[in-house]
Amino acid sequence: MSVRRIGGFSLIAIAGLLASVQPARANVCDLTLAGSSCGPNGVGWADTPINSPNGQPFASSAIFQQINPQPTGTGYIDSFLRIQHSPSEEGYNTDARPFQTGMDQKNPINYTHAITLAEVPIININNIDYRQFYLDINENNSTNGHLLSLDKLEIFLGPNGLFNNYQTGGANGNGTLNGVAPIYDLDTGLSSAYNDNWIKLDYTTNNGGSGIGDMVAYIPNAAFGGAGGSTYVYLYSQFGANMTGPTNLTSDAGFEEWWVKSPIQPPTSTSAVPEPTSLILLASGLLVAGRKLKRKAKNFQTVSANS
Repeated sequence: MSVRRIGGFSLIAIAGLLASVQPARANVCDLTLAGSSCGPNGVGWADTPINSPNGQPFASSAIFQQINPQPTGTGYIDSFLRIQHSPSEEGYNTDARPFQTGMDQKNPINYTHAITLAEVPIININNIDYRQFYLDINENNSTNGHLLSLDKLEIFLGPNGLFNNYQTGGANGNGTLNGVAPIYDLDTGLSSAYNDNWIKLDYTTNNGGSGIGDMVAYIPNAAFGGAGGSTYVYLYSQFGANMTGPTNLTSDAGFEEWWVKSPIQPPTSTSAVPEPTSLILLASGLLVAGRKLKRKAKNFQTVSANS
């Protein structure tokens, strides 16, 4: 009997040891279907449409959604980061020039530049405020080249727009930018068994094309810690580091582009209904103008009668 107990305890110990040395597993957010999404409560995970594999929110309660925003032309979007390289690519927005060696940002400065927190819209979803960032991917429209992985997403805050020194291997395995830790990391808050998050994207979901937009990231506003609107925001991202079976998810075509909705919108043909105060002012103006016209008409009649 004692031998059986010792054997049982040994098996338990061995099982625990094997579990501890299993390879790290990844949580995959699959956004290859139109309208698909992940988070904040694990909804939308690959192969598990209700809950994430380990029952935890995806990527620190952020929301990632496949979208097809329209329109996306000049005046509607403000591009702040373009990166391009093959088979993988990485980079962050900054006003600093030249770009950091090894990074893949693209000029000119009107497409890769610093932004402030005031430029990033706040969207309320289910009574929670999020900061909204859009992504447009440009990949090879082919059977083996239309997929792309978003492997890293980190957001930093700074006092100016000239940060230019990204380093890997910071606290919790994330990166640092000019020595500053990120306020948001796609891989933060994971259990030991699931220590990597990545997002699966498909260039053909929106029938391809540049400038259309493919994904929106809603980052909890609470992560920004009440920073002021003049604080600078840096978004670092990495694409193309994953391979899955016969279909690769590497970056193999045009640039990937991050943008926010521009507060400047082209004029529309729809006329807004004037506010009550505006109507009162308009009526007062018309009344004054009417009195002046009436007075002029009366004077003209008097002059005519005396002629």
